[in-house]
Amino acid sequence: MADLSTTLQSSLATLSSRERRMVMAAGVAVLVFVVFMVTFSFSKKATKIRTTTETKIGQLSRVQELAASYNQSRAQRDMAERQLAASNVRLSSFLEDIAKQKGVELPTINPKADVPLEGTKIVESSVEVTLTDVKLNRLLEFLQAVEGGPGVVKVKYLRLEPRPSTESITAWLQVATYHLKN
Repeated sequence: MADLSTTLQSSLATLSSRERRMVMAAGVAVLVFVVFMVTFSFSKKATKIRTTTETKIGQLSRVQELAASYNQSRAQRDMAERQLAASNVRLSSFLEDIAKQKGVELPTINPKADVPLEGTKIVESSVEVTLTDVKLNRLLEFLQAVEGGPGVVKVKYLRLEPRPSTESITAWLQVATYHLKN
């Protein structure tokens, strides 16, 4: 290193003042270029790291959202399965009991065969009911009591025919309950 330094000093001493200024300017230019390249490469690398970090943070937040929605869906599914497992409603007797409570007469109840729902472990049991000459308010109370009862009970079909002469309604409905296969 010392030999290189003395060689450079002796070479610079042999140059004229104008040549020394040109060599110094070239040296400063090379030094500025090297500093620029180092700074530019660090800046580019820092930007790349920052962009990658932001992308990964975005992906992590998306994963957290998906995990939360999955957990919520899973909880809803588990709750529905518990309801289905606990559902042990005998529709004919259930509907007759509610009809007595609400003062509605059930002239016909036709049970249907149990049907497994496609692609699931759920079985649907249903009955068709005909209500003749029932008042609208009594029908509404009856339907609310049916769907508000224990287990999973739904009115799947409802057809109404008004009877203006008696201010009543004839209703045909299909009521279903669901439970898990044994």
